[in-house]
Amino acid sequence: MKIFFSGRARRTLDEFSLDVKHRIESKISELLFTPYPAGCKKLKGLSNSYRLRVGDYRILYTILKPDEILIFKISPRESAYD
Repeated sequence: MKIFFSGRARRTLDEFSLDVKHRIESKISELLFTPYPAGCKKLKGLSNSYRLRVGDYRILYTILKPDEILIFKISPRESAYD
């Protein structure tokens, strides 16, 4: 499984404190084993797009191919779906 980050998602991840960054990276590592880890939910209106919850943060991602995932947004819950 390959995981790609959009520029926006990478910049956002780099801005978080180390504690939050480690929690998010841990959840992202679950995607290496399955594109549908426990707790993922399908996003309405977007094909092959899902979200993962990490505390007050959301990881939004798209499954490009069976072995490729694009993380396109990492954001606090209140602004994740803008």
